[in-house]
Amino acid sequence: MIEWLRVLLVLLQKEARLELRGKEILTLLLCNAILMSALVGAGISSAMLDRLNTSRVFPMLLWLIFLLTTTASVVRAYEQELENRGFEGLLLAGVTGSQIYVAKVISMTFLFFCNIILLFVVLAAALDQQLSTILLPLALLGLCSASALAALIVVLAAVASTSRMRGVLLPIIALPLLFPLFFAGVEMTTELVVRGAIDLTLPWPSILLCANALYFALGINLFEYAIRD
Repeated sequence: MIEWLRVLLVLLQKEARLELRGKEILTLLLCNAILMSALVGAGISSAMLDRLNTSRVFPMLLWLIFLLTTTASVVRAYEQELENRGFEGLLLAGVTGSQIYVAKVISMTFLFFCNIILLFVVLAAALDQQLSTILLPLALLGLCSASALAALIVVLAAVASTSRMRGVLLPIIALPLLFPLFFAGVEMTTELVVRGAIDLTLPWPSILLCANALYFALGINLFEYAIRD
């Protein structure tokens, strides 16, 4: 177990160095988030919606932008691995698929979490929403959602990476599977924006936790087959 964790730590360091060297994924995520938030803000302003109606559409727009920007940007991570034959080298060195998968999920969770925190701030400013009082529960919701999204996207990106149309294929196969995450995120964000707290008696927190467990279980069992094939 200690050796397994040591290898995992080395892989995490590799992921951090790779991202810090190019900053491609983080730059794509943040730039896409800012651009789409600005476009949405301009569209809502031109529609002349009042504050109440804007509060109602804010959660849906937030999660739609979050899912679209992450699925569109993460393809670049696998292009780097394919260009440098990174997966092949790691497998030949004796690293297991589960170790690679967990390292990828942790690194992507961090990037996705940064993305959704930026979206909370930028989109709220664009739509004139006050989130200062609910920022902590929103951050916790964002962290849980980022981990679930990363657990699924990592394995789906590995499956789609062998296709020449991977940039288009990944969103097509990912978005339908992310419906539970989308609906849970929208409903819980609406609860926070409208009521200031999440009602734990509703099914949405359980759905989010189940999505985390299900996506991670599928990913850790299927990832090695995806990168070997």
